[in-house]
Amino acid sequence: MSSPEPPATPEPITVTVQHEGTAFTLTLTLHSMERRLDRGVLGDVDGIEAHLKLASAASEKPSTLFLSRLAGEKQWVIDAKFGANGFPHFCHGFGARYLRCTAVVDEIGDVLDQAARDRGLAEQIGRDIPLVPVPIKR
Repeated sequence: MSSPEPPATPEPITVTVQHEGTAFTLTLTLHSMERRLDRGVLGDVDGIEAHLKLASAASEKPSTLFLSRLAGEKQWVIDAKFGANGFPHFCHGFGARYLRCTAVVDEIGDVLDQAARDRGLAEQIGRDIPLVPVPIKR
């Protein structure tokens, strides 16, 4: 009996972000992305969830981010952020929009949008384009 193949290690992606005239190089590793439909406090929460590690050139270890983009939204929102040492900066549930929302910069959003397209999770998605997720098969 052969042993199963180990899961593929996600490839790091390098992104350059301009902020106040300075270029910053960020490295992100997308560990998972999936279509989700959950029952929330204010009704159904329908969208895409992503889990990634994010590091700058100055950091030794990456931070961990859990993000979501709900149907009709034009940006990815950080649901939870954990520091490189595991310290929880904040931790909201999937798609919680009744709390303070923090969006990712457009360059990271572009990478996530492309990943959603590549995985067949969205019918429409892009910068300033409201998300139209693929229907969930039941």
